[in-house]
Amino acid sequence: MEAGAERDARNHRGVEVISIVTPFHNCPELIPDYEKAVQGAQVIAIDNASDDDTAVKLQAMIERLGNGSKYIRNETNEKYSKANNQGLALADGEIVVFLNSDIVATGSWLDKVQNAKKGAFYAATTGVRAVDGVQYRYLEGWCLFGHKSDFEMIGGWRDDWEGMYWEDNELCWRAERAGLELKQSYLPLLHLSNYTSIRTPGAYDKRPSNQAQFERIVREGNIG
Repeated sequence: MEAGAERDARNHRGVEVISIVTPFHNCPELIPDYEKAVQGAQVIAIDNASDDDTAVKLQAMIERLGNGSKYIRNETNEKYSKANNQGLALADGEIVVFLNSDIVATGSWLDKVQNAKKGAFYAATTGVRAVDGVQYRYLEGWCLFGHKSDFEMIGGWRDDWEGMYWEDNELCWRAERAGLELKQSYLPLLHLSNYTSIRTPGAYDKRPSNQAQFERIVREGNIG
């Protein structure tokens, strides 16, 4: 990390700043609660081709947050996974949080994130999927975090993942195969589940094909 970037990645107390990566699309009403939740962090906000006043409000938020926060504007909707990788590349913090825009903080949570250890990914909520009768645990992607170097080690998110859903399953499957642990971290965050999905054209359309793609990847990986 360059000296200037290192200074930007520290808050006024000289404490290492956590980097939070969040894609946004047409959700200006979510920004006030989001901004309250991410105080003290470096935020990488990726505007996925919003056509309302989301862009203006995001840029104003980034200026207020400081801590080396950054705004990216995509002229086309690059989807969740590719946008996450854009943010990962620009993150200065040692710890990176992939956080949805539709969250509300009910207490202090970044101090718990600061305790994340290398060699593991963490999330506020977890789930289980079954492929051919074998269960695979995964971390739900609305608040998923770990060390930047661990995300880079497994190649980040898949750029070719279409739409939403199942991308967190695939990420966690690769993480476990690479020797990383999957852990739950209980955080005082509320997720307005599916709030952004219903506002994103085509968000649900790829669910069946994404499930099929994940199952194919697992089967091929197990054979290999």
